[in-house]
Amino acid sequence: MRILFSSVPAHGHLLPLLPLARAAARAGHQVALLTHPGMHSAAPDLDLLPAGPDMATTLADVTHRTTLDALQDMARGATEFFVASRLNLGAEQALAAAEQFRPDLVVADMVDFLGRLVAAARGIPFAVHGSALPLAAPLATAFEQAINDHFPGYGVKPTPPVAYLDPWPDSLLRPTDRFPVTRIPIRPEPHSVPGDSWHPPAFRGRGERPVVLVTMGTVVEDRDAVEFVVSSLTPLDVDILVAPYSGYGLEERDLPDPQVHSAGFVPMKDLLAVSDLVVTTAGAGTVLSTLSAGLPMVLLPMGLDKPINAERVAARGAGLVVSRPGAAGAAVEQILAGSAPAAAAAAVAAEIAGMDSPDAVLTVLLRRLTS
Repeated sequence: MRILFSSVPAHGHLLPLLPLARAAARAGHQVALLTHPGMHSAAPDLDLLPAGPDMATTLADVTHRTTLDALQDMARGATEFFVASRLNLGAEQALAAAEQFRPDLVVADMVDFLGRLVAAARGIPFAVHGSALPLAAPLATAFEQAINDHFPGYGVKPTPPVAYLDPWPDSLLRPTDRFPVTRIPIRPEPHSVPGDSWHPPAFRGRGERPVVLVTMGTVVEDRDAVEFVVSSLTPLDVDILVAPYSGYGLEERDLPDPQVHSAGFVPMKDLLAVSDLVVTTAGAGTVLSTLSAGLPMVLLPMGLDKPINAERVAARGAGLVVSRPGAAGAAVEQILAGSAPAAAAAAVAAEIAGMDSPDAVLTVLLRRLTS
């Protein structure tokens, strides 16, 4: 079978698709990714079909057409960004790439409508792959209305998905969460790059002090926030690993070199393997990866869906939420002084480990197609 995985060009949306894509490749299926070519480094082992604009171009197009800043006004800008601009700028390229690849199945990121357009145009089934928590009802309705308005311009009508592949464990869901079609849980896996190797920094006295990973994810670029977080941590008896971050600015503050190291952009699986606790802005990918490793978190939510993610983790007892970067140190100290957050994180990790693997979910998904 020829399976096309389609995603908006953002790590938080593409990376959750990769374990299933690699499972399909291992099973002997022909696999390709449909996204912007700038994402190739995230999955150099998989064929990439270039289609659609990058994020900066899409944002600029939204602003040019509507004067909206889609990042700051997602309530109004989401459909303009994910539907109107991405279709306007990428539909022809996506349809041409699909004509060349000729997929039998599309697995589309939950807000990627180029993949959904391809499936409708070719008359083939598609499945939705979640990354964030399921869309709130008003936003889901707005997206459906937008594609109903735009797809006919390409000579097609939207078709419903055959399944929703959801990486969120049951304990972080709520009865109010709604899925557009049958939910199939799929075990989330921290990002890794096959064959890649990273050598962790040599902290002085490693093994004696906890390692705190500080990550702003792949969207937030706030050097001041990173520096305030790190400064709040240095009085503690911990080692500090900052990633993904260039490290620029840390040296200017004359922070203790043996205590603070910058890792740059390193696969999350490698970072978590040497960490004991994570300070994060609560992006979905980081939250799920950290919980799968059984590590507690300090959550500094910064925009988009992050406040909701942080609330779910805190309600589960696996982390503490702070409202400003300088408060991270006190929260880390509180977590390290007790056992409850670590125990809660370990319980969620056990729950995640019990979810079906991508290989098993692939079998379930293909069986659903034949039935």
